[in-house]
Amino acid sequence: MSQTSFNPPPTRTWRDIPQPVAQRRIMGREGKKRLAMAIGNIVGLVLVLGASAWGVYEVVNLWETNPTRLTAPTKGVPIRDFAVRTDGVLDKNWVQRTLALPKEASLMELDLVDLKRRLEESGQVSKAVIERRFPDVLVVTLQERVPVTRVMALIGDAAPVVFLVSRDGTVYSGFSYDTGMTDSLPFIDGVKLLREGTGFVRIDGMDAVADLLGTAQASAPALYRSFKVVSLARFALDRTLTVKSTEVEVITFGASQDSFYRQLARLDYILDETRRQNATGQLKSVNLAIGDKQVPVSFDTVADGRGAPAASNTRPVPPSGTALFTLPPRNSSSTQRDF
Repeated sequence: MSQTSFNPPPTRTWRDIPQPVAQRRIMGREGKKRLAMAIGNIVGLVLVLGASAWGVYEVVNLWETNPTRLTAPTKGVPIRDFAVRTDGVLDKNWVQRTLALPKEASLMELDLVDLKRRLEESGQVSKAVIERRFPDVLVVTLQERVPVTRVMALIGDAAPVVFLVSRDGTVYSGFSYDTGMTDSLPFIDGVKLLREGTGFVRIDGMDAVADLLGTAQASAPALYRSFKVVSLARFALDRTLTVKSTEVEVITFGASQDSFYRQLARLDYILDETRRQNATGQLKSVNLAIGDKQVPVSFDTVADGRGAPAASNTRPVPPSGTALFTLPPRNSSSTQRDF
C-alpha cells in the first residue's frame, strides 16, 4: 500500500472555494454633481438649438408672407430717396406718383410684391425690379414697352381716348413720351378692345404690325411717314395687313409671303413709276400679298368715265380701273431695289 492511502486529503468545505466578488465603486458627492451638470448642459444645448431653429423658421416664414410685421413696433428710418433706372422715358417723379408711399414709410414696411404690381399695372412697364438699399434708399429698375401704333377707344359715354399699343399687343395710356413721336404713329384698326381688370386684353397680331412698320421706318422712311392706318381686320383669316396711306388708299401686305422688305421695295417702285408716267388716275389699291412678277393694282377712274391710261409696264386698264403691274426682273439694271 502507498503512503497516500494511509493519509487521505483533508476534507474541504465551501469556505475553501474561492468566491471573487466585484468591488462596487461608490461615487462620491463631487462626482454626482459633475454628472448632473453634464446632463443638464446637454439638455440645455438641445433646447437652445431647437428654439433657435424654430425662431429662424418663423422669421423666414414671416418675411415671405408678411414682412411688414417684422418692423411694426419700430418703423425705422423714413425713405430718403428713390434710385430709378430705366431703358425708356419714365422718371423718378412718375415712380413716386405711381407708388404713392406714405411720407414716413421705411424700407422694412414696404410690400415689394405690391409695389411691383402697381408699376406694371400701368402697361408701359413690362418688368419692374424693386430693391432695398439700406438704410433709406429704394432702388427701382424698369423695363419699358415701346409704342408701335395708336388706337382710339370709347369707354362708356366719355369722349374717345387715344391709347398706345406695343409690339406684344399691350394697350396703355403712355407717359412722358415726346408728343411729336406719338403723333407720328399710325392708328391700328380692325380690332375690338376688351376690358380686362384696369386695362385691356392684348391685341393679337401686333408682332406682324411691328415688323412691317419697323422695316418701313428703317428702309423706306418716306413710305413709313405716309402710313396712317394699319388694319388687322383680315389678319386672322389670311394673315394679311391692310394699310391706308396718303399715297394709296389701300395697300395689302402679306405676313406669310415674301419679307416685308421686298414688299416695300415693290411698293416704292410702283409708286415711283406711277409718278414718272404721270398717270391720269391715282393709285387706289396695291395688293402685295399675291403675285411675284405682277402685282394687282387699281386706279381711281377719271372724270370722263374711262379708266386710267395704261402705262408701259401695266396691262390695259379695264373700265373698273384694275390692272396688273409688271415688275422688272430682280437682276435688271434699271433698278437697284431688291424685289
